[in-house]
Amino acid sequence: MFLKISNNIHLDHLHIADAPRLYEAVELSRANLSQYMAWEKSVVDVSGARAYIQSRLTSGLDGAQWFSIQFNNQFSGVFGVKYIDPDKGVCELGYWLADNARGNRVVGQILAVMIPYLATELGVRTIEFQCLQNNSASIKIVKRAGARLLRKVPNTLDIPNKEQAIGIYSLHV
Repeated sequence: MFLKISNNIHLDHLHIADAPRLYEAVELSRANLSQYMAWEKSVVDVSGARAYIQSRLTSGLDGAQWFSIQFNNQFSGVFGVKYIDPDKGVCELGYWLADNARGNRVVGQILAVMIPYLATELGVRTIEFQCLQNNSASIKIVKRAGARLLRKVPNTLDIPNKEQAIGIYSLHV
């Protein structure tokens, strides 16, 4: 276990061995994930889940760290520090949550622990999030954490409702 968030939430380092559980979580949550996550189309079997994990673990981006979200001892999503720019003190966080954990403020609780950790232990001063403009749940989470809309950029993701922009949200810590 990497980090205990609460009695029923913890983060583990993401491993290739997580592929079967990740695939199962995607399969059970496909209807929701397909609305916002373009990668969902490539996770159609355990091999696709392995490729998803491998691409994150080998991104080559500075400071990248990827974790499985465990909620009630079940694989319930992925939380990532996508990169850390040590010169600017900026990082980007990303996450997705399976249906088995939605509605329990799981990501909000994770952010409440990870944001101070990133600031004090890794020197991060600004955290960025990218949210599709129709992803009201994700926008609510980042706003509750204190992030504010910085700008909107065109959406290039292969998802339904392609006309929606991507909001770049920023949190100064």
